Order: sequence, then C-alpha cells, then structure tokens
Amino acid sequence: MIKLLSKIALASVVASMLAAACTEPPPPTLNYKERLLVDSLYNQGVDSLRPILDSLCTLHFDSLVQASVDSMMQERLEEIERYLQRIKGDTTEQQ
Repeated sequence: MIKLLSKIALASVVASMLAAACTEPPPPTLNYKERLLVDSLYNQGVDSLRPILDSLCTLHFDSLVQASVDSMMQERLEEIERYLQRIKGDTTEQQ
C-alpha cells in the first residue's frame, strides 16, 4: 500500500513539473533606465522615418482616395442592381 502511494505521489510530482515546464515564461521586465533607453531609441527611429513616410503618404494620397471612391461606387452600383432585380422579380410575380 505504501509503495502504491509513493508511486502515485511521484507520478503527481512529475506531472506537475511537466505541466509547469509547458507554460511560457513571463515577458521580461525593464527597469526605469532601460525603458527610457528603449523609448529614446524608438523615438529616434520614428523621427528619422517620419519625413519619408509623410512624403510617401502625400505622393500616394490622391490615388488611394480615388481607388477607395471607385470601390465604394462599384459596391453601390452592384447594390442598386440587386435591388432593381429584386423589384423586377416582385413585379413579374404579381402579374
């Protein structure tokens, strides 16, 4: 009986260790100085990319707006066509 209990206890310990090993480690924590360093490096990167991204946005803005308008117009025209087909179907059924 004692051997059985010790085997069960050992199996429980092994199972709990395996379950704990399968969990992901917590994300690393940064102290105050490390957060300041990361923040300043991020800001430098963003500041250097901002003029490039702004110029790309300005360059492509009109074409992106036109593509969006065209897409919305196409969607609405298809919606109107479906509506007209439904109306035509209702009128032919009533006659």
